[in-house]
Amino acid sequence: MPRMFPSARRTRGLASSLALAVVLAGGGVAATVATSSAAYAQGKPAYTPTFVKVYEPVAAIVNKGGDLAAAKAQVPAIVAAVQSADDRNAAGTLILSVGTKLKDKPLERQGLELMVASGKVTPDKLGQIQYFIGSLAYDANDYPAALTAFRAAQAAGYTDENFPGVVAEAYFKNNQFAPGLQSLKAAIDQRIAAHTPVPEIWIKRGLQVAYDNKLTQQANDWSALLVANYPTPENWQIAVQVVNAVNPLDPQAQLDLLRLMALSNGMKQRQDFARYIEVADPRVMSNEVAKVLQSAVSAGALTTSDSYYQEIKRTVDQRTASDRADAPKLVAAARTAANGNAALTAGDVVYSIGDYAQAEQMYQLALQKGGVDKDKALTRLGIAQAQQGKNADARATFAQVAGARAAVARMWQAYVTAKA
Repeated sequence: MPRMFPSARRTRGLASSLALAVVLAGGGVAATVATSSAAYAQGKPAYTPTFVKVYEPVAAIVNKGGDLAAAKAQVPAIVAAVQSADDRNAAGTLILSVGTKLKDKPLERQGLELMVASGKVTPDKLGQIQYFIGSLAYDANDYPAALTAFRAAQAAGYTDENFPGVVAEAYFKNNQFAPGLQSLKAAIDQRIAAHTPVPEIWIKRGLQVAYDNKLTQQANDWSALLVANYPTPENWQIAVQVVNAVNPLDPQAQLDLLRLMALSNGMKQRQDFARYIEVADPRVMSNEVAKVLQSAVSAGALTTSDSYYQEIKRTVDQRTASDRADAPKLVAAARTAANGNAALTAGDVVYSIGDYAQAEQMYQLALQKGGVDKDKALTRLGIAQAQQGKNADARATFAQVAGARAAVARMWQAYVTAKA
């Protein structure tokens, strides 16, 4: 299956362009720091003398636009001189300033981490600072640290329109695929509950991750989520292809999935039409195959001069009239049969000729008489109801499907829900 989502976007230096403006609010780095007991008494920051001795010369360089390389060289000495929480916060602010002026991301991150570690960051800035730390760690490919910081940002109440997608990417880069999908799904659920549009790119990214990592149930869920929110022909093609690829479906279950792809205008490629024709079988469902052939030509997937088209068309032309003529006999025989197998067969035949109301009756009869594949009969009953626009009935029918066909029924549920 082709990739549905481009490479995960990086945060690309988001923190470096914004950190000073947000964290320092445009102010400079203090050239002097208080050490007196009076400052402590007034509740102001006070610093240890040893730290001040190392700090002040470097702060003067930064404020006056001096030799920033020389200031950077003093960073280890500044950190070594830290003895208190106030020292640590001041050191972090100074190192952040040096890093930002030099466009040195590791230095920026070190400064921000020292500020957080000091415990002196105000609650209104803590979430954003943690986000900046996570962004810088992500850009450095330090995904465990990025994830830790992003979680802390969430806990501190940080919100941003794109933040849930960034958090999910940190999980994915850290090879935590299931938790990442859970995190992204929770954000999507919140948006749905708030009647806020969900970015299509989030859903496609979740689906791609589930598919790439062979997470079958999640791939099914995200396929349904995609078409429930964005039921375009392209997305139906993607979703159906994923469900077909990750689930062990027998040919008849594949047929019901291909019927959905065709109905949702998601069938565009030659191999999809050919597979539909193969599993429907022109010798059995000739009238349905005739429609598929015409759709393939209309879509440009086949031409009337194509040898494959001509071969199938000959079989179809030989069978369509007789299949229509035989349908009433099959229906009559089904009504007197001892079990539901004849009704299931009759339902398939009348469905293939487009008599969906009669097909619904036959599938119901097959279920009543029993002795049939219940999930197959339920799936096709729901499809016949959906074809008639009986969306509520179809949803209720599809909800009863279990086993391997549950994934197929889930996709049909998404279709009738979107139609309703």
